[in-house]
Amino acid sequence: MSQKRKDLLILLRDGGKTIEEIVDTLNVTPTGMLPQIKKLKEEFLIIQDDKEYRLTHLAEILVEKMKPLLNTLEVIEEHKNFWQERDLSDLSPEFLERLNELKPYSLVKPDPDKIFETSPVFLKNIEKSKRILSLSSIFHPAFPEIFLRIEGEDIEITLIVTERIYERLKKDFGEELKLYIARKNRQLFVCTDELKIAMLTKTEHFMMADFLTWKGAYDQESIVAFEPASLKWAEELILHYKNQAQELKDGS
Repeated sequence: MSQKRKDLLILLRDGGKTIEEIVDTLNVTPTGMLPQIKKLKEEFLIIQDDKEYRLTHLAEILVEKMKPLLNTLEVIEEHKNFWQERDLSDLSPEFLERLNELKPYSLVKPDPDKIFETSPVFLKNIEKSKRILSLSSIFHPAFPEIFLRIEGEDIEITLIVTERIYERLKKDFGEELKLYIARKNRQLFVCTDELKIAMLTKTEHFMMADFLTWKGAYDQESIVAFEPASLKWAEELILHYKNQAQELKDGS
């Protein structure tokens, strides 16, 4: 289906439109749009009601299914190489089908001169956050540098890590880990299964996701989003793994 026909069907999802409203909204000419309208009428996807064009009942069903699909394709097409290289096999169909909720998002790449440092975008948004959820299968510098050292009791932090990361934290940052668990509004959960999500963090301000590549590598490229739908997607995915993990009440 041509882009003009797709745009028209989505536009008519909100109600009937005259040809003047169609060409004005879609920024096209009547000459360019009328053949597309004729084609959609022949396919019984739109009907003409006096001066307005409307979706048929069949088209209403089609467009309801089409909109999320087109949004998902836009999410992938925007940074196609990034998504083609990611291992998303840990995502259930429920979350894969909702990739459209990540729109709009930005791709953040590491500065070659600061490749071992925490992303400035991450730091900027974490600093103003009061409710932090984070899932990780990698030993990210944010754990010892930020999460374990935040002292304010008005800040809620929930960390979900793999057994391997937990053992590393316990070995190298045992005292900080015990203090973290002892603080009010701090939770630590451990997953028995390995994850292919490198790191996923969500606060009331942003979400940031890092996925391993198909080769199992972590290349520090992240997607960042700020819209409510994106935050909801990230929170529900983190809580999905939290419900499968075991909470630790002490650092032993």
